[in-house]
Amino acid sequence: MKWNWRSMFVVAGLGLGVGMVAPSCVVRAQVRPAYVVDQQPPAPRYETPAARSGFLWVQGNWEWRNSQWKWKRGHWVRVRAGHTYTAGRWERRGDRWHFVRGRWVAGAAGPRVRDHRTPAPAPGPVVRDHRTPAPAPGPVVRDHRTPAPAAYPVAAPPAPRYQTPAARAGFVWIRGHYEWKGGAYAWTKGHWERAKAAQVWVPGSWAAQNGRWVWTPGHWAAAPAGPKVRDHRTRTTPGRKNEVVPARRGVPR
Repeated sequence: MKWNWRSMFVVAGLGLGVGMVAPSCVVRAQVRPAYVVDQQPPAPRYETPAARSGFLWVQGNWEWRNSQWKWKRGHWVRVRAGHTYTAGRWERRGDRWHFVRGRWVAGAAGPRVRDHRTPAPAPGPVVRDHRTPAPAPGPVVRDHRTPAPAAYPVAAPPAPRYQTPAARAGFVWIRGHYEWKGGAYAWTKGHWERAKAAQVWVPGSWAAQNGRWVWTPGHWAAAPAGPKVRDHRTRTTPGRKNEVVPARRGVPR
């Protein structure tokens, strides 16, 4: 069989056409389904795999398949230089739920997803140029619609709550009392304290002074001396030593 240059050109052209057309016949566009459901998705399941250098862990998410919720596990993706990853999420739009797929965003656009298993680096010391004076602090602005708590009471305290616990040997019961805290009276419970030799407990008390009520705390004080008892059977005679006079019936001393 003889081939001329025209035949070879036609065959070559056909082959080139097949080579250009054939690959386009097998390429299929991969379309990802958009999840739009009427039910609220369950709470996500957080997974914490071990760290992997050069990779970013993408958390799993719920998918609506076969009329029910099914969990899709997370996976690793290789970190892209100059890009940040926006995690997928479910958003409520009206009465329906739409799933927004995760994607890579060039630059600093979008929220940055950080691996929370690795703690963030501690901030370094703040270095200030002392040649430039620091700005003066501004005035403290207080909301005058909310009154500040009173520093002292002007009304009498409530009646005390008397407590009568059982006796306890070697201890003294300190009665409860009202205290002024945060602009209001607050009750403080009573308690036991170990007794002190030759001392007595003086309870605290409220007293009105110059239009306000002042609290005097309780304290320990020295026990007062008891009455002196003298033996009246002993009579003292001036110029003589004390002598004991025997008692006689019917005769007063």
